[in-house]
Amino acid sequence: MKLKYTKLQLVLEIIGLLFLVGMLIFIYTQWDQIPQQVPMHYNALGEIDRWGSKYQTLILPAIGILLYTFITVVSFFPQMWNVPVQITEENKEAVCLSTRNLIIFMKVEILAIFFYLNYHTVTVQPLSVIFLPIFLIIIFGTLIFFIVRTIRLGNEKKHNREL
Repeated sequence: MKLKYTKLQLVLEIIGLLFLVGMLIFIYTQWDQIPQQVPMHYNALGEIDRWGSKYQTLILPAIGILLYTFITVVSFFPQMWNVPVQITEENKEAVCLSTRNLIIFMKVEILAIFFYLNYHTVTVQPLSVIFLPIFLIIIFGTLIFFIVRTIRLGNEKKHNREL
């Protein structure tokens, strides 16, 4: 099944790319001001607990590029997705759309978090103590929302077929 991008999905893809490009531009424009030692890891309270070289600020954007590429490729192969409902002709389109939305939302959220972490690394700032709880709520909230939505869509189409 060939899935076309919806307007929402296209907007999210552009936002994801902006986060990715923004990280690189930010590092480039700040390069001369970045100190030789920058934070490379934060503990659960947002405190800096490991330092590294300024060249390590390129690691997060590199991982972001790899993740963006991998997740984008995976989004084009719905037959690879493991969904929580049985796929039928009636629900295939709705379930695939919902699952692709999950994939794209997660990609953008991860890139937004990478951007936030990159900003704090380049500016040598600790994270807020509420960063970890908010991060977990966003990621798991998105997962739960779309899993429940996909199950409902799959069962709704199944129920309609039985009537």
